[in-house]
Amino acid sequence: MGTSVAQRAPRDEVAVLIVGLISATSPRDVEAAADRLAAAGDRRAIRPLLQRLGDQQVQGDVDVEDAVCSALVSLDVMCSPGNQIFHFLPRRMLHDDTVTVIRELGMAIPWRYFDTKHV
Repeated sequence: MGTSVAQRAPRDEVAVLIVGLISATSPRDVEAAADRLAAAGDRRAIRPLLQRLGDQQVQGDVDVEDAVCSALVSLDVMCSPGNQIFHFLPRRMLHDDTVTVIRELGMAIPWRYFDTKHV
């Protein structure tokens, strides 16, 4: 899973993309930033993507939610059984630093993403 090393964006470009995601004020800007971060394949994007996951801009637009969740799928944080349904991977499949971020942000993340019984 994930993006191959040859396809990854340069480190400074990823930093700019992360700032773009954090500062995005429109749903389309969030969607575009998430799509670019998915392609970049840099784990530094996990925290800002998870921070945006509970935002009304993300939850209020299925295309934006799909972009943010798909980026998390590409970073091996979530999985999708299809049809725009997303869930976190089980704890045993996540990096420890990712688990820490999920715990820190857990209250802001909708519960439906925590359903891992299907995995």
